[in-house]
Amino acid sequence: MVSITEKGRVLSVNVSPYRGVKYPVAEIELIKGFGVKGDYHAGTERQVSLFSIEYLRESPIPPSELRGFVENITIDGISSAKVGDIFKVGNAVIKIKFVGKDKKHSSGRPYMVSRYGWFGDVLRGGMVRVGDEIRKLRSLKIGVIVASDKASAGEREDLSGKVIEEKIMEIGGEVGCYAIVPDDIELIVSKIKEFIEKDCDIVFTSGGTGWSERDVTPEATLRVIERFVPGLSEIMRVEGFRKTPFAILSRGVAGIVGNTLVVNLPGSPKGVSESLDIIMPALLHGIGVLKGWEKECGKKA
Repeated sequence: MVSITEKGRVLSVNVSPYRGVKYPVAEIELIKGFGVKGDYHAGTERQVSLFSIEYLRESPIPPSELRGFVENITIDGISSAKVGDIFKVGNAVIKIKFVGKDKKHSSGRPYMVSRYGWFGDVLRGGMVRVGDEIRKLRSLKIGVIVASDKASAGEREDLSGKVIEEKIMEIGGEVGCYAIVPDDIELIVSKIKEFIEKDCDIVFTSGGTGWSERDVTPEATLRVIERFVPGLSEIMRVEGFRKTPFAILSRGVAGIVGNTLVVNLPGSPKGVSESLDIIMPALLHGIGVLKGWEKECGKKA
């Protein structure tokens, strides 16, 4: 089976407040939108740097002469990256912005193959330590539709959409389309279709799944989806019931349109967070099958 992710391991973490050689430390702290705390490149367009040890296995230069080439995170097990790739290491999330940087040996010979050095932006901060697993995730474009009369009128801050944005980083997702709309069936249908046309891999809706007259998100979704994915909604209700009996009152649905998944989530930030925690482990494989990146469930490679 072809995995949707590649996995590696952190061999060293390095930092320096000055330009030049970085030195190994026990751990580094990545700060969202800034970089490595205490590092010279923090706050620049090259917030954090990564280096694959695979280069040393191919390099004709003796390791003793490579002392000057140390990046913030040295890894093993992942040999390639491209602009836009998403890496998750520890709790931190990094998006690759640049690939490659030429360095020269004292003899003048170039000794870095560009594909092994990468620079990225910190999408989510966290501590990174030697031995941490690092995963390269397929970048997923996520659409978020918040259905709420009050939020659309500016009477209430949208917190649920922010929870979705944070949570989907776990699977390499970034919010590419976002909208707050009233609880109006035609507007919700229109936005779902618009986000599908904009090639969103997953469209999450939040709100409008209850029993009130204005709760019409499931009806809007049913107008659009072509194939049901009942398991997602069922498990969210069942597991949610373990925390509150009101979870089984949700009428949310999930389904597929072409190669886009549409999922109704609750309207509260807590409900969104708990629901995503429940379904997230299955989403990577499901999207992989839908996109053709992985073989179908139960089939042998």
